[in-house]
Amino acid sequence: MNTIETGVIAGFAGGVARGLSSFLKKRKAGTSGKFNYSYFFTTVFFSGILGGIAGALAESNWKTAFFAGYAGMDFIENLYKSSPLGKLKESA
Repeated sequence: MNTIETGVIAGFAGGVARGLSSFLKKRKAGTSGKFNYSYFFTTVFFSGILGGIAGALAESNWKTAFFAGYAGMDFIENLYKSSPLGKLKESA
């Protein structure tokens, strides 16, 4: 398995872990209300997809990819802000 595939898998796992931890946190706080299966699985799925993208962008090792996936959208947003494209937008 090459580095990008490992990054996608580890990132997806991190994204799924992030989605599950958010759900469990809300459930423990008692704010989740009635359980909505479609919302839950959609959220976990998209967290995994974003985590896979973040993991592929990290490209160092599976641990970094997992944590990049866990951070998900925050990681991608900060990566964009620190890129030349993000700096061009700030100066415009």
